[in-house]
Order: sequence, then C-alpha cells, then structure tokens
Amino acid sequence: MAETLSLEKRAGRIGVSWQRFIVKGKIESYVISEQIATSWKRSLEAGVNPFVNLQHFFTVKSKTNFQYLLKVSRPFLDNLYAFVKGSDFMVLLADADGTIVKVLGDPVIIQKLKNIPLNEGVNWSEDSLGTNCISLAIKEKIPVQVFATEHFIQQLHPLVGSAAPFFSQNGNLLGIIAMFGLYKDFHPHTLGMVVASVKAIENQILYMEANHSLKRSYREATTIMEEITAGLISVDSQGRISMVNTVACKMLGINFQDTVSKHLGELFGKECLFLQALDEGMEYADRDITLSCNGITNRFYCSLRIIRDENNNKLGMVITMREYKAIRRLVNRTFGAQATFTFDDIYGKHPLIKKAISAAKRAAHSGNTILIMGESGTGKEMFAQAIHNESECSGGPFIAINCAGIPRELVESELFGYEAGAFTGARREGRPGKFELAQGGTLFLDEIGDMPLEMQAKLLRVLQDKVITRLGGDCPIPVDVRVIVASNRNLFALVEEGTFRLDLFYRINVITLQLPSLRNRETDIPLLANLFLEKAIVKMGLSSAPRLTGKLEERLLRYSWPGNVRELQNVIEQIVFNANGSLKLDEKHLPEKMIKITTTQSGSEDMALGAQELKHILLALEMCQGNITHSARLLGIGRNTLYRKINKYNLHIPRSAPSFETDKTEYLHKKDKS
Repeated sequence: MAETLSLEKRAGRIGVSWQRFIVKGKIESYVISEQIATSWKRSLEAGVNPFVNLQHFFTVKSKTNFQYLLKVSRPFLDNLYAFVKGSDFMVLLADADGTIVKVLGDPVIIQKLKNIPLNEGVNWSEDSLGTNCISLAIKEKIPVQVFATEHFIQQLHPLVGSAAPFFSQNGNLLGIIAMFGLYKDFHPHTLGMVVASVKAIENQILYMEANHSLKRSYREATTIMEEITAGLISVDSQGRISMVNTVACKMLGINFQDTVSKHLGELFGKECLFLQALDEGMEYADRDITLSCNGITNRFYCSLRIIRDENNNKLGMVITMREYKAIRRLVNRTFGAQATFTFDDIYGKHPLIKKAISAAKRAAHSGNTILIMGESGTGKEMFAQAIHNESECSGGPFIAINCAGIPRELVESELFGYEAGAFTGARREGRPGKFELAQGGTLFLDEIGDMPLEMQAKLLRVLQDKVITRLGGDCPIPVDVRVIVASNRNLFALVEEGTFRLDLFYRINVITLQLPSLRNRETDIPLLANLFLEKAIVKMGLSSAPRLTGKLEERLLRYSWPGNVRELQNVIEQIVFNANGSLKLDEKHLPEKMIKITTTQSGSEDMALGAQELKHILLALEMCQGNITHSARLLGIGRNTLYRKINKYNLHIPRSAPSFETDKTEYLHKKDKS
C-alpha cells in the first residue's frame, strides 16, 4: 500500500510539471529528466495534441519485413510473456518506425487498457503519440522507461512502459521490445527483463546472420568450384575429402556421394603423392602426376595448396587437377604447334605435282603412317601440314621434329619425354616428349633416315603398340597420334648399308608420297617465280611492282635447282633486293654464284658429259619408278656403279612401296648368303 501511495505521489508531482509545460512551456529540470524534457519539446513542435482522444486512433501497416522480426524475436517474446503472465503487463514488438507488429497480453490487462491503442498496426512514434517508451527508445537508441505522467499525451498517463531497441550485426535498428502496464503495478525489474530479451534477440540475429553467411559462403564456394573448368578436391587435415566438384568426379570416373568423407588413400592408394604432400606440408603448382582411380590410370597437371589457421596449423589441403590432354591442346594452340599450310597453299600446274597433291589428299583420310620422299626444298613439311589439316585429327596439334637436328643422346627424351631426375640436368618436374605433345594430332618426323639405329627399334615399338614410356619412368602412356615421316635420302640404300632397320622401313612405308623436284616440273618455275615475286614485293614494302624479263625467266628455266622450291624463293628475294628499286628484273640481278653456274651451263649448251649423264640417270630412275636393278640394267651399268653416281649427284630416288620388292628380294638373298 505504501508503495502504491509512493507511486501515486511521484506521478502527481510529475503531473504538475507536465501541466506547467503544457500551459506555460516551462520545464522543471529538478523534476523532469533531460530525456523526457527534450522529448516533450519535440512532441510539442511536431504538433501532437496532448489532450487527443485515442479511442479512435487509426492503424497503419508496418513498412518493414515484420515476418523477419517475428521470426527472430517470437521465441523471446513468448519467453518474456511467460515471466509476466498474470501480472497485468503486456509484451509488445514494434518495428524500427514504432509500428506495433505483435501484442501478447492477458484478457484482464487488455480490457483495462481498451481505451489505449495498444493494437497491432498502431504507430507509436513520437510524431504520432508523443513521448512514450517506444518512441524514446527509437530516438535515443537505448533502453528507456517512461513512467505515468511522463507521457506527453494525457490519456497515456495511467501507463508505465519499458522498452529496449535491438540491432542487426551492422548496427541498423531492427525493432523494439516493450512492456506496458498500469503505473500502479510498476515493478523495477521490468526494464531489466526487456533488456535481457533484446540481448538474447541480438545474439540470435548474430547466430542467424553468421549461419546465413556460412551458408552463403558455402554456396559461393560450391558455385565457384562448379564453374571452374579444373577439377577441385578439398580435404581435411587427416586427408578425408570434404568437397569435390563435378569436373573432378568426371575426370576420375567417381560418384560425388561415394567420394565425400572418403580418405585419399581409399581413392588413390596409400602411397599417393597427395598424402605425402599433406603429411610434409608441401605445396606445388602444375606438377605432372599419374593417378590411378577405379582401375583407370590417367595423367593430370595438379596443384596443391595447404590450408592453415592463424597459428600456421594445417587445416587441410586443396587439390586442383587439369586434364593432361586439355592442357597440351591449350599449350599447342597458344604456342603455335599447329599446321598453317593447306593444299590450297601448294601451287603448281605440272602433272607430277598435281598427282602428288591428289595422292596426298587420299592419304590424309586413310589414317595410316605416311612416308614423304623428296629432295630438300620440295615442300615435304608443307605437304605434311596440308595432310594434317585435311585429316580427321586437324583439330589436334601438329608437332614437327627434325631427326637430323637432335644430338643422338637426346633423341629418346625428345620423342618420349622423361620423368623427374631421369638424368643429370633434367627438369625437376620432368618433361613430356613430342609424342605426348602431339596427342590427338599429328607427329611429323623429318629426316627419318638420320635417326640413330638404337632409337629406330623403340620407334617401331611405339608405332606398333601406340604406347610410350618416359625416360626414367615405368608407367606406360597410351598415345593417339598420326605419324608422318619424311626423308630426302634413299631409305632402302640405308637399309643395305645397315644404318636403317628393314622392319621399320616397311612399317613406315605403308603409303609413300613422291614429291617431284623442281627441275622435273620446269613448267611451274615461271608460275612459282612470279608468285614469290609478289610475296617479296609485299615483304619489302615496295611501292612499285617490278617484273621478270624474258631473258631472266629463260635463265631460271636452265638452272637445275638443287635446292628446289625453297631455293627458287630465296633467289627471287635476292633478285628483288639486288635490283634496288628497278622495275625491270634482269639476269644481272641474279646472285653471283648462280650467274657463274648458269653461264657455264649456257656455254656448254648442256652438252657436258656430266650434265648428259645426270639427265640419263634421272630419266632411267623415273621410267623404272626408282628400281635400282631395272635402272642399272637400262643404263647398262652395275648396281653399285649406279649407287655411286646417285650419291655423286646427291639424287633422291623416286619410288613407291611396290617398286622395292625386287631390291628387297635381292637384299634378303644377299643376307642369306652371308
């Protein structure tokens, strides 16, 4: 009873001060707190009527997402109401604008306060209802309590209200928790209970936002992993798989559900490099690794990154895997391992060159190994590139290697590659060979006749089995490569000499293309000369186009062209340079060496014994399709004599596979005798 009288006395004293403020605008600072006084002034300035009748006060709809407010606060509202149930107090939830979105109260207190708009949808902001605990909590952003006559509107004077704001993780005001009752039932702990509730709500919001952030981060990481074209595997500190993307599953031929939580040792074996790297805390980038999974062995470029905490303790590891074939294709495209020439780039109207082009086009679609024979400068690599671009493997790389230009001790590593530490000076990560680089495409072996004999046996094995093994390695690597070989030497003569294997010869001599020398297609010389002239004009940036005189063309026709088409192109460029801007290209512009040779040839009218001998030998070889025995018989000389003259004039023997049968028989017969 004494407490009630004390509360009434306090309400009465504040009420007197309220009346003086409303009538005279004066604040008794020794009675009214600064917060309440400031709020009264704001309410008066906002035009709030202190004597308004609140029975018919209108409601508004919350502008905020009150569903979210209810979701985060409802358990704590219910808990708070459970504490005050039966004590004539109401529990309310308001949004950041002061609009009530939830009311919990006993029927008794609701009936007692029926004339006060404590309903859902009523806005309790300072501009609407003046000073009250909800509006003051919004303005001050701290827990507040408004007692009885501290309310600005007279009809609210019987109330006591306690309110506290709650905020998001980034400090934005989300809502207000408030308790209302009659001031005669005032209890000093009501504000404390409200404060405890909002703290619990803020913790819940913090947890929800953290959980949402974790889920978002997980989804972002998962999405990124799925968007990356590389295979990704994440493992914990014990080597158990925590995450794997679809690309990795496809690469390894595994199922996602069956992989997560598995140990790396179960997937790749207990001795796999990944476990060793995790154990030792090693990291590496783009290392060539062979992995066996589900009975299937493949090669990958792998990168490893160790995940560590702030104390540098290992938390796990991320493995990035890229398909070896895909990387090789990308490298080949980027660094020019491609064929640039097609059959449209091969010019000539002579029947011999047309015949060679026609045969090459048919050979391109056969899939067999092709042997291209021809003198230096006849365009063997150009034909090889054209065949590649015409074939089904045109989308793959084109890798060319000159067997004559590689030291003997490096041929094997160049062709087949080597593993890390295979020999002194080897790269630490190993290196793929030309067969691996040409995977899915074409490997062009030029000057095959100069390949060391010991390597020929290994090449034969690869051509037969389609499998290679790196130098210093023991893991067989399947290769899908179209092989084209070329030579400007008489391979069968090399067989007889014992420097070329007969079995390899017949393995590569499945389809033979004979490229004609330029002197045997002399009608194409003017055509090619003018073509190279046009290119030289563009290359040298000449403003005016010079032309070849008739005498110069005649000189070009009389020359034997030992360097063939390549030599002709070089000579034309020299002529243009020597002309020094002259529009008339004449004999005097020829290279000095060529002037002497053609002058000698012109003076003798081709009647010199050597020229005649050369002409007869070439004619006989062409008539006999390169058969040495038949050609020697036609010329009336011995086979050994013919071989000496062929070497003397550095001739190439035009022949196809069937034309070697007689030589083969004689060779085998000779070997049997020995």
